Amino acid sequence: MKKTIRLILTLTLVLSLFSTVSMGACADGQTINALITSDPSTLDCARFLGIVDRNILHSITEPLTRIENGIVTPAGAESWTVSDDGLTYTFTLRENRWDDRTPVTAADYAYALRREADPKNAWSFAGDFFSIVNFEAAFNGEVGTDEIGVEAAGDSTLVITLNAPNPAFLSTVDIFPCRESDVAASGDSYGSEAGTVSSCGPFKLDTWVHNSELRFSRNEQYWDAENVRLDGFADQIIPDESAQMASLENGSLDYASVSTSEYAAKFDTRSDLYVIDITTDRTSMLVFNCEDPVLSNAKIRQALSLALDRELIIDITNGGLGTPAYGLVPTVCYVGGVNFREATEEPLLALLDFDPAALLLEGMEEAGLGADPSKLTLKFTWRDTSATGRSYAELYQQLWEDALGVKIEIDFNESALASIRAGEYQIGSVGWGSTYEPLFQLSRWSTGGQSRWTSAEYGALVAEGSASMDDAERLAKYQQAEALLILDAAIAPTYYNATRTYAYDYVGGIPTNPFDTTGMKTFFIHQ
Repeated sequence: MKKTIRLILTLTLVLSLFSTVSMGACADGQTINALITSDPSTLDCARFLGIVDRNILHSITEPLTRIENGIVTPAGAESWTVSDDGLTYTFTLRENRWDDRTPVTAADYAYALRREADPKNAWSFAGDFFSIVNFEAAFNGEVGTDEIGVEAAGDSTLVITLNAPNPAFLSTVDIFPCRESDVAASGDSYGSEAGTVSSCGPFKLDTWVHNSELRFSRNEQYWDAENVRLDGFADQIIPDESAQMASLENGSLDYASVSTSEYAAKFDTRSDLYVIDITTDRTSMLVFNCEDPVLSNAKIRQALSLALDRELIIDITNGGLGTPAYGLVPTVCYVGGVNFREATEEPLLALLDFDPAALLLEGMEEAGLGADPSKLTLKFTWRDTSATGRSYAELYQQLWEDALGVKIEIDFNESALASIRAGEYQIGSVGWGSTYEPLFQLSRWSTGGQSRWTSAEYGALVAEGSASMDDAERLAKYQQAEALLILDAAIAPTYYNATRTYAYDYVGGIPTNPFDTTGMKTFFIHQ
């Protein structure tokens, strides 16, 4: 039996069980060596691209609110009020300082939001803020960024006005601050090097050796510094899974997620490690470029989705950890007090009786591509160029070629995310996280998203759902939107992610709720 500490036990054991421990890799003090799998794209809050960047921002800056144990809690704002009509949020900031002792002000948060609305920054997460008055119009270049519904009403008061009620607003967005003086001083290099980024969060970034390591130390100017127990931490950038596991095994990493069954079996025998299994808020998926001449046909996309053996993909690529996905929204999301997946049948299940090979032939005929699948070549863009990553891409290749008779060319591309974002691909592999309510994931596709898929009906359903203060109506709109997206095969969900984290027994404070945005703040070392 695997030594598993489930969520309830974890909160108790991780925080209090280990009173006398070996310090292992942490013998030099209250520091931890953590793992990230890629170099951050940028630490500019108006330009970052992915979860690695976002997680670091949670450690070095202080958003207005954080999610802790799944609940929105005060952070940069000590309190806030919401008007009766649900449109106006008034935040009262606490006394906090940047690492050079300059006070953090409402103007810093307002400036960040205006930069995020600026079309010049082409921010990937701008759609999450479209409920703010004029944010979408500014992002589309229709009005200036000074016209968005954000006002610094004094140094310690920030007012945000929405264009419609959005009960999921604070559980969906991170409202980070940014200093105008920092951006002016660094220009286009802002966020790309350690010296360009100021800190007002629990830690400050000291050094950044690209594609190798980032090192952080505790920010003594942080308002809650007395409750930050680490002296610092290091993010080790290790893309290759074998190297990751070797580093965990020899103690160069103090904890890490493990997805391969053979490594999990090895670590299960270690008495100095404990394990936490966590169902996450993330869905792994394939995206199809719906503007591509071939993949603009829905039946071809449906065939590619249905040809995938999701159980086999989980077993081989994730060590059996995860749940097959036939919908977009993962199993941990709620609308009000209702679990979305328990209340909603996964849409793709309705198509499982269809023969994917027959669907492909129908789609090829509609698209004028003939009737010989062997003459159809599709390009699959894959980011992970490690030996293990290549074998995973080849699994998808084999599944498609065996089930459909098509030819799949794999484009191993370390810049795959940039290519997908630019629409320079046919099929790509990505993952998207959610929030407590599924608006964050659903809104990704309202204006086409990475799939460049357009559906006015879908966009309207997401907008109407997000604006409804009635939980049942909001759930129904989200259910209809998900069905449209999946049945039209704009994406092919593959599995709902889970993580198995192994940690040395001196490491405490690892968050176990997938929605937490506490960064490294809660970590500590048992003395």
